Amino acid sequence: MKTLIDALKRNWEGYETLQAVAKYKAPKYGRDDNEADEMALRVMKLWTEETWKYKTKSTNRQFRPGMLSWNYWVSDGYILPATPDGREKGQFLSNAICPANGADINGPTSNTNSVGKALGGKDKDFSDYLDYINLLPNGASHTITFNPSILRDSEHKEKFKAFLKGYIENGGTALQINMLDPEMLRDAQKHPQDYRHLLVRVTGYNAYFTTIGKELQDEVISRISHQKM
Repeated sequence: MKTLIDALKRNWEGYETLQAVAKYKAPKYGRDDNEADEMALRVMKLWTEETWKYKTKSTNRQFRPGMLSWNYWVSDGYILPATPDGREKGQFLSNAICPANGADINGPTSNTNSVGKALGGKDKDFSDYLDYINLLPNGASHTITFNPSILRDSEHKEKFKAFLKGYIENGGTALQINMLDPEMLRDAQKHPQDYRHLLVRVTGYNAYFTTIGKELQDEVISRISHQKM
């Protein structure tokens, strides 16, 4: 533990081997890894149970938990120091209920399975009815990016429709979908005058890609662009 604390204080400098273990060997949320997803669920229960304890002072309205981070995962990432998952100071945090960038390597189904478990998972008392617990009644923004080639023919379109149906059956709430080619986005950074029309889904809102600033552009590009189901 002391070694890890020292590594975080030094922003992983001099501890690159330990950082690699944290990044590439440790269980990660977003890969349908039960160990990692169970940790995500424990954290989710901890803060949602705390949220329900409070009401607004002015109107006595009940606070309801939700994960709608909008742009805050960007600015907070610059402020927070290094974290035990291998992230360095200044790197973006995960966006709302999404896996952190780089963790989503097992495809979109694994991604959404992790999200379903973190939202509460299947109700064990009503398992025969496919009932799912939702710990976030105020919603959970989940942004995922696909390469347009995923819809290249009727067979793949049917697979994509099945994926969307499964997402709902798995307990998902607010799925935000980008259909983007990362190479096109990189070209848009170099030649913005040719892409003034290009809209992207940032998180809970759309924005013109050429107007959102390079830091946020880079974050959108770095999201995994899934090419197969």
